[in-house]
Amino acid sequence: MSGSAAASNFKTFKELLITRRGQLLVVQINRPAVQNALRRRTINELLRALDIANADEGISVICLTGNATAFTSGNDLTELHNLQRKSGDDVLAAHLNSSNFVLKALVKKMLLNRKVVIALVQGNCVGMGVVIAALCDIIYATETAQFWLPFSQLGLCAEGGASWTLPHLLGRTKATELLLFGERLDAQSALRHGMVASLVLDEQEFWTRMEQHSQLPIVSLMATKRLLQQPWRQQVLDALDAECSQLNALRRGPIYRAQFLAFARRSKLSKL
Repeated sequence: MSGSAAASNFKTFKELLITRRGQLLVVQINRPAVQNALRRRTINELLRALDIANADEGISVICLTGNATAFTSGNDLTELHNLQRKSGDDVLAAHLNSSNFVLKALVKKMLLNRKVVIALVQGNCVGMGVVIAALCDIIYATETAQFWLPFSQLGLCAEGGASWTLPHLLGRTKATELLLFGERLDAQSALRHGMVASLVLDEQEFWTRMEQHSQLPIVSLMATKRLLQQPWRQQVLDALDAECSQLNALRRGPIYRAQFLAFARRSKLSKL
C-alpha cells in the first residue's frame, strides 16, 4: 500500500488521531471526554490501523499513545450501562458474549503485526490499556504514568494474555499483586521492575529519537522482532484461550453485572 493511500484511509477514523512522521506512524486514542476509554468502535478502528500499517512497506515503527491525562482508562463501562438501559439484558448479553471474539482479534493483531509496535504511556493506563501496552514490543512512559488492573474489583480475571505477559515483564510476585489485588503501579516502579524501557522527560526529544529509530533498515527490524517473539508468542495465545474460558463464566455471573453497573453509574455522576 502506498503512503498516500494509507493517509486517505486514516482520514475516515473518528476515535483515533493518526499521524505519519516519515516511517513512524503515531496512533493516538482520541476520546478525551472519557479519558480515552475503549468502546467497540475504538477497538475496530485500532484493528484497521494496525492492518493498514502492517501492509504499508513505508512504515517500520508504530507508536500507540493517548494524551497527557490518559493512555486509556480501559473498556468503556458506561457504554455497557447505556446499552442495557436502551436495549435490555438480552442485547447486553449478546454484546458481552462477543467480547472474547473482539479481544482475541485485538491480541492476535498485536502479536502478528510485522512492524515494531511501541507504547508511549502518559497518565492513567487502566485495564485493557495495560493489556495493550504489555503486548507492545517496547513500553515508554512519562513520570505521570499510572498502571492499574482492576479486574478483581470488577469481578473479572486477567485478560488479553496478561496472565503471561505481565509476569514476564514485571516478575511473578509483582505481577500477581497487580492482577489479584488491583494495586497501582507508578512510572518509577514500572521502570524499576523492567516493564518500562525508560522514562520520557522531554517529549520532543522522544519523538525525534523514535523518528531516527524508524529509519533503521525495516528488514532488519522485522527480522529481529520475529526472532524475539518466536519463543513465546504461542504461550501468550495459549494463556489468552485459558483466560477467555474463565471470562465467559465470570461475565455471565451476577458479580460482574453488579460491579460494572455500579462503576458506570459512579463514572456518570462524576461528570455531572
